[in-house]
Amino acid sequence: MRLLLIHPEARCFAGAEKLLVDFLAAWPRGEDSITLAVVRGSELDSRAPVDISRLFLPDNHRFSVAALAGQLRAVVREQRHARFDLIHGWSARDWELTALARTCLRVPAVGALHDHPQASFITPKRRRLMRWCVRWGLDRLICVSQAVQSACVEAGYPAAKLAPVLNGIPCPETPLRPMQMGAMRLGFLGAFGERKGLRGLFEMISELARLTMAPWKLVLAGAAQDDEGRRMMEEIRRQYEPSDWWPHVEWRGWVAAPMEFLKEIDLLICPSSQFEPFGLVLCEAGLARIPVLATRVGGIPEIVRHAGTGWLIEPGDWSGGARILAEALRQPERCRDFGEAGNARVRQLFTIEKMVVQYRELYSKVCHDV
Repeated sequence: MRLLLIHPEARCFAGAEKLLVDFLAAWPRGEDSITLAVVRGSELDSRAPVDISRLFLPDNHRFSVAALAGQLRAVVREQRHARFDLIHGWSARDWELTALARTCLRVPAVGALHDHPQASFITPKRRRLMRWCVRWGLDRLICVSQAVQSACVEAGYPAAKLAPVLNGIPCPETPLRPMQMGAMRLGFLGAFGERKGLRGLFEMISELARLTMAPWKLVLAGAAQDDEGRRMMEEIRRQYEPSDWWPHVEWRGWVAAPMEFLKEIDLLICPSSQFEPFGLVLCEAGLARIPVLATRVGGIPEIVRHAGTGWLIEPGDWSGGARILAEALRQPERCRDFGEAGNARVRQLFTIEKMVVQYRELYSKVCHDV
């Protein structure tokens, strides 16, 4: 099978792009072949494995019909050299090109969805376009979690076209974590914003300081990505800086190597206040043998097993989260057990190799059925 994988993202390199790079690296060589449709010189182009063939497309970040037509012409020209058997639009912004290429080339096509189909950052116009693409332009839509699949059904997507395939990560061997002495290191890793629940995190920490005298430290790795996030962080600082516990908060800034950061902490807190489609950082924490305290939103419960690999709370139950943290401070050996269980769960369910196998099975089925 010859696969065309479309993702001409020229400005951003986020979770979906990191996942794609890992996916391409894990793709078995010498069997089915992949051509990556990408913008020349983009970060994705530079990070993707060098032995994956490229089809360079014009940048269409500021959407225009002319640029879309130029991208389609490039795909059609490439098809004249060697016929593609399947086209895959990696993210929602790739679906319109994928649907048009499917019509022109008369080959089956699939898309993948890495977000809620009605997320607040998606305009109503694009939501309608996305539904149209899935209904009329794609043969299957891969959902990165059961939660995303359910959200698609609620949004009016045709259920028969939806196929859940859980994301995966590379899983090299990781050493056992030694028992830590001294203050427990609580950590946060991600963008500083309302969606990620930073206000709730500091409410939990403020309550934790009232519940226990056990030593702890909070380390935050990340940064605000827009003016709203920066205003929120300034408000948090003004509210809590006078507190006695504020010196126990360390601001690490954005980190380039998440796994190295996770090795430095004892418990990861993910207090998301809105839908999380999956959450690769939760898998990374499991691989690092770190237990997780997270909110029960979106696909998070598909990764974190409550009272098994970590703890789940309802969004807004920051007092309940503080009580869990206080108990964890009293029972560090339980955190260690949860971390080991999380490591086993990730290696069983969330490896990049398993994800690749499931994608290939789906590709073959679509090619057979269409």
